[in-house]
Amino acid sequence: MSTNIDIDRDRFWRDGYLILRQLFTPAEFKEIRGRVLESLRRREVEGGPVIDALADPLIREYVYDERVLAVAKALLARDEVVYFGDASYAVVGHGYEKGVHVGGWHRDNTDRNKIAAPDWQGRYSLIRFGFYLQDHRSTSGGLLVRKRSHERIVRGKRAHLYDRYLNNGMGDVSVWSMRIEHAGLGRCLRGFPSFPLGPALQNRLPEVLQAPFGPEERAGFWMSYGLDDSHLARHCEYLINRTERLEMWRHAYYDPAVVAACAQRGLKVIDMPGRIRAALAEGRPVGEHQHHYRMPF
Repeated sequence: MSTNIDIDRDRFWRDGYLILRQLFTPAEFKEIRGRVLESLRRREVEGGPVIDALADPLIREYVYDERVLAVAKALLARDEVVYFGDASYAVVGHGYEKGVHVGGWHRDNTDRNKIAAPDWQGRYSLIRFGFYLQDHRSTSGGLLVRKRSHERIVRGKRAHLYDRYLNNGMGDVSVWSMRIEHAGLGRCLRGFPSFPLGPALQNRLPEVLQAPFGPEERAGFWMSYGLDDSHLARHCEYLINRTERLEMWRHAYYDPAVVAACAQRGLKVIDMPGRIRAALAEGRPVGEHQHHYRMPF
């Protein structure tokens, strides 16, 4: 496979996100979608949680896909990037509901609303990739981002001027700063897929004016990477106290051969599942916060 990818690094750091058109082929996305749905089926039959993707034999190879890593390395300007156990999927209707879980505006970093906090000092080095495994070129269900909000807190009516709907097609991959404000299960104007409808507009506009969701189950697959720095160390400390991470990691195990394959491709793996099991064994508190919480600084 080719990793000669044209990456507009300056635009990413200016706007906070990029859409990588046809990073994969539509056929590859169909394959990924099939694997995600099969993984979900197995989890539901066995009664277990969705685990860290690097521990899931069906989808782990995508965490260290050379194309994804080439983009991450180019954006972060390093030959080695770090994976910290933050890759998973969600399918609407399977413990993940429209307007309930990630329908509103939010950020994925540690310090979300305080400019004086550590996350906002210097360039933030954690990035996230999103695979939306159905066609959103003219349908709702894709991601909304608030352009340039990774550099400042944007509030008030003017904030909507920065909203963008990522109308990805099959094979398109989005990547964004984990400090950017965004909303899952976004919607767009019917007939005008580039016109974003944030949560407030969705509640005000008649349904007939909003582009419908596609006929298939909406499935998303996300993977995060960073640099081995203070931002990552703080975020790992934050994640280990999130309830859903406890569920994701306590039963996840990395195959040593997979970790070695990651290292060969310039991906350092932090064993967060191992860390959370060690903390549990020592009786240290983990997974105490069901939702985002504010860490002291």
